[in-house]
Amino acid sequence: MPYTIAEHLPSMTEPLKRGAYISLIRESVIADMLSFRNTNAMSIAGERYDNVIEPEWIDLNEAIPDKVTRGKNLSYGVYQMAVHLDIPNPLERDDGVLERPSSRQAKMAMIGAAYQFNNTFVNGDQGVNPKQFDGIEKIVSNMGSTQSVGTTEIDISGDPSEAVMQAFVDRVDAMIDAVNGHKPDFVISNRQFGLRARSVFRRMKLAGNDADWLNGKFLPFMDERRSSSAASTKPMFVYQDIPFYDIGPKADMTTNIILNTYSEASSTQATRVFAIKQGSDDLEGLQFSPPSMKKIFDTLEDKDVQRHRFTWITGLGMWSRNGMSVMRGVKVTG
Repeated sequence: MPYTIAEHLPSMTEPLKRGAYISLIRESVIADMLSFRNTNAMSIAGERYDNVIEPEWIDLNEAIPDKVTRGKNLSYGVYQMAVHLDIPNPLERDDGVLERPSSRQAKMAMIGAAYQFNNTFVNGDQGVNPKQFDGIEKIVSNMGSTQSVGTTEIDISGDPSEAVMQAFVDRVDAMIDAVNGHKPDFVISNRQFGLRARSVFRRMKLAGNDADWLNGKFLPFMDERRSSSAASTKPMFVYQDIPFYDIGPKADMTTNIILNTYSEASSTQATRVFAIKQGSDDLEGLQFSPPSMKKIFDTLEDKDVQRHRFTWITGLGMWSRNGMSVMRGVKVTG
């Protein structure tokens, strides 16, 4: 059964590993919200059926027709993210420090892994870097045209008119409707979109643009977000019982993962918003094994440092033609 990274946390008892996991799930909305299947293999194959077999009404003595449908073969791989942490042993043994250097460095590595995964989840492109998996931007571009919503610019950056706000909400609803079940599990965008969308919802007095996240039932399990103060782990707002998240910055802590400067849908300053249905029948995370942070050497041969290793062999699989949609053409900056 696939689990989110947050659901792996209760099994973590070793302090270094548990602290590192908490750092990861507090900084990565995706690693926290998405379920991950342990593949135990470097690639996984499957089929997607876009057509069904339709029986026919026939006479009792009529020959029964035979039909078949062919599935589309799909294959997805996993790719390794890794880094070594070399900690000087004298510093590690220093009783005057408030926190062991190994603990601090492990946390920072996991936070960096969270930002790296978030960015690759959206912008990964094997045509640019074959060592990483394709992200949802690349995946959705290969899906049907119905999964890309918006062909004209809608400008909500300033003081939008009633007509513009209505058009914006209609486009949000169309994005939601395009996903399996007409209800995605979560939506990701950026902070500026969240600010402008909340402004529109407030002006239109729409119900459901807020939620009691602490006691709400948006997730089927209890996880670290319930007590975390990190803004990245709580939704910016909730619309139609669907949480909308800011995916945050890249590892440089400055550049937005989702930009506000895309040239598309008759706009040169558009942002993108992704609605995601997650699970083994739709979009799911893949991993050869869960994220690992462990000490591999107490002392290196040529220097007095201990070495810790972080690895995560992971990827994405999209098994449905309607498991995700993207909203384009919304301008949120002046």
